[in-house]
Amino acid sequence: MAVGMSGGVDSAVAAWLLREQGEVLCVTMLLADECGGARSCCSGDAVERARSTAAALGLPWHELDLRDEFRDAVVDPFVARYEAGQTPNPCVACNRFRLRRLLEWAGTHGAAAIATGHYARLRRRRGDLVVLQRAADNGKDQSYMLWQVEQDVLAAMSLPLGGLTKKEVRRLARTAALPVADEPESQEVCFAPYGYRSALADRGVKPRTGDIVAADGDVLGRHDGQWRYTIGQRRGLGIAADEPLYVLERRVSSNQVVVGPRSALQTLTVTVGEVDDRGLNKAPELSVQLRYRSAPVPVAKLAFTGGDGVVATLAEPFEAAAPGQSAVFYDNDVVVGGGTITGQGTCDSLRRVLSPREPHATHTGGDSWMGT
Repeated sequence: MAVGMSGGVDSAVAAWLLREQGEVLCVTMLLADECGGARSCCSGDAVERARSTAAALGLPWHELDLRDEFRDAVVDPFVARYEAGQTPNPCVACNRFRLRRLLEWAGTHGAAAIATGHYARLRRRRGDLVVLQRAADNGKDQSYMLWQVEQDVLAAMSLPLGGLTKKEVRRLARTAALPVADEPESQEVCFAPYGYRSALADRGVKPRTGDIVAADGDVLGRHDGQWRYTIGQRRGLGIAADEPLYVLERRVSSNQVVVGPRSALQTLTVTVGEVDDRGLNKAPELSVQLRYRSAPVPVAKLAFTGGDGVVATLAEPFEAAAPGQSAVFYDNDVVVGGGTITGQGTCDSLRRVLSPREPHATHTGGDSWMGT
């Protein structure tokens, strides 16, 4: 068993639990040169914590340098999509990339399976089909972040923390006297320790001044780069108005940032592309999660649009659905599909022409920021 070890308490406890079941190899993946933040998952401090934890457990430790591959597979596509007006979640793409590479590494070192400290569960369906299920600790659930992991990787995975709460994991770490038992949570994305604006600028995304406009086209102010704004943003607009204004949309073609009242952020329909269907039609209790830390929203109707697209009509409004973000579909607590948000329809326009349970035919662009 090859265990991905990040230097935090979760992967350390996963390795400790699996040690009792057989031979364990600890592997720390180097992903980005910019891992300078103390709370990043692959900073120098984190790598040293992983090495020392493996030593404390009496387990062999390996370092896997994936920096060039990670840049090509995760960082460069993130930058390109952000410039194109989307708000991709790099952690979703990172999990798919690094777990694939961990499995490949394991195969060349005599290990048939891999494990991580993610909070999610795996369930077998219809023979050898393996699906993701939410963790027992809903507050820590990471199934949303794992939805892009391919079936063959899931089939070779173990997630020993899926049935535990974070409190229980901390307690186990102290029982085992692990040196990272009280280590704080990793909060920084490895290639952006100083924030995404800085990371994008460092990778050549140039300032480009343009207009901040109302939905009707009235010019309200100026900006120095549409990529510096996020859907739902209220502060830092530099606009005096009678009511609070929020970023509603980034229009790349016209280099405009569209703002409006908070009510305009709400949507009842979401268009989703690049869909991986793992049983959407067979889900009796279909819901969709549209941001990492958001609650799932019941789906009133799902329409397949041809190719790999769907339109989800929501049973209740959602605020600031973001093109580029992941839409992950659940049947109760099991992942049955996922895709990338491509657009949304506003509640106001929907209510003018349709009843709440009917599908919406017109969708406008937009994106929002979500923390990871």
